[in-house]
Amino acid sequence: MENVSKTQPVLYNDRMDGEHVDYHLPPSSILHKGNEIPRAHTVSNASSKVLKEESSLLESTRSIKSYKRRWYVLVVFSFAALVQAGVWNTFGPIAQSAKAVFGWTDANIGMLNNWGNIVYVVFMFPMAWLMDIKGLRISMLCCAVLLVFLTAIRCITSDPVPATWLMNTAAIVNGVAGTVPFAGPALLSATWFPPKQRATATAVSTVFSYLGVSVGFIIGPLLVPQPDEPSLNLTAILPLNTSSQGYSTSSPTPATNLSEVRNGIMRLMYAECAACVLLLLLVVVYFPAKPPSPPSLTASMERTSYLQGLKGLFTHKRFLVIMVAYSIPTGVYLVFAAVLDVILNGVGITQYHAGWIGFYATIGGCVAALVMSRIADLFLRHMKMILLFLFVLATCATVWFVLLRLSYIPFSMVSLYVSCILMGIFINGSVPLFYELGCEAAYPIAEGVTAGVLTIANNLTGVIFLSVLQIPRIGVVWMNWCMLGSVAAAVPLLLLFTEKYTRINIDTQEIIVPEPGEGGAAINPDIKVD
Repeated sequence: MENVSKTQPVLYNDRMDGEHVDYHLPPSSILHKGNEIPRAHTVSNASSKVLKEESSLLESTRSIKSYKRRWYVLVVFSFAALVQAGVWNTFGPIAQSAKAVFGWTDANIGMLNNWGNIVYVVFMFPMAWLMDIKGLRISMLCCAVLLVFLTAIRCITSDPVPATWLMNTAAIVNGVAGTVPFAGPALLSATWFPPKQRATATAVSTVFSYLGVSVGFIIGPLLVPQPDEPSLNLTAILPLNTSSQGYSTSSPTPATNLSEVRNGIMRLMYAECAACVLLLLLVVVYFPAKPPSPPSLTASMERTSYLQGLKGLFTHKRFLVIMVAYSIPTGVYLVFAAVLDVILNGVGITQYHAGWIGFYATIGGCVAALVMSRIADLFLRHMKMILLFLFVLATCATVWFVLLRLSYIPFSMVSLYVSCILMGIFINGSVPLFYELGCEAAYPIAEGVTAGVLTIANNLTGVIFLSVLQIPRIGVVWMNWCMLGSVAAAVPLLLLFTEKYTRINIDTQEIIVPEPGEGGAAINPDIKVD
């Protein structure tokens, strides 16, 4: 590690790992306090010794650096997000097969998804404390161990009664495991990445959660035959609402086919367990809590204490506006997509086609999230405008889907695919921007707590949505109107939100920050900000 003079300006750099990032930081900070002019946050590299992971990031004797290894950390974290989301979305894409093998109903399928949301709400607060106090390594180890455990117990048996208990237990445990990959992206990007890569890093780890959902849409129907099919034929899957080859949807599943379906479900269980074991190995081998030196000035600064930050979030008007604007549409859409097979079953769409629609919609959303987040990194302080653009278009796409699904306009498979994919692009594309905007609004409250509260609100919305599905004979028509209303509601909420980018301003030298306890921040009049 190279030495940096105490009297020279500090650069973001990756010299240790062979990379240079030229974001200049002020060599010192000035805050007028009476007639005193205390200096704050003079950063240097007084020692080449790598500090222990347990030490605080608030260490003014270290240089501001970013390391190439941050990309490995991001890959492992993203893989955890993908696996956890794939496990959460196991049974929605193969709902008809699970019903045939285990004797489940739509309510049982919905409850398996709902368990994760319910438990997430309960465990998010202690897990947010764990991430902020103990760091990302301990949190990721807990996540990986839980994932291996829950996928392993699902491999024990396919006998309907014990399997149902084991599947529900696994869904509950998955809710605990999901707290880290779902709420951790903003914390990981703030800990490892410089300011002009933060939104992109948040987007990468966030979209892998949605990629996990999309992988579930494909892997499930690929490995698990649909009931009433004599073999696994992906090119000729029968519509569930028609009869063909002597079978009808009201007739029982043939014993031979039922055995194939059961074996397919167990193959899916084994595959998901193997992926979780691989994740645990990667985390054990190398996943540090944080880099030796912080990647930005704010990454080296002390955050508000956990309890004070938690209390502050619920009294922070601007944060509450962004929380509602985020949680309602994205919370509804996440569970809406998970039960898409159930929603589209009434118009003769097989679980195969529903799976591909969900897959393409999620992939489109992931691409949009990466593109929009990169734009947000390149053009700082324009997140609100980008989000408004996305949700106006999302509202239009949802109107199109609802009109198609309820037969107000002529139905076609192409229109159904396009409208669903556009919904996924515009809604999922907004998620990482909401995380970053929420952290900007709440700063200096810790990113783990902020993202935790955002995702709790998101999951509560999903819990309410899936709980309604438990009402006998409720049907699925209401889901379409709920989806439309939730997306449209985000537009006026975003218009009401007032932007303020305190964290970005500090990292780009617009605001001078004192040492903790010295008072509030001040504008630096000697530094020009582009």
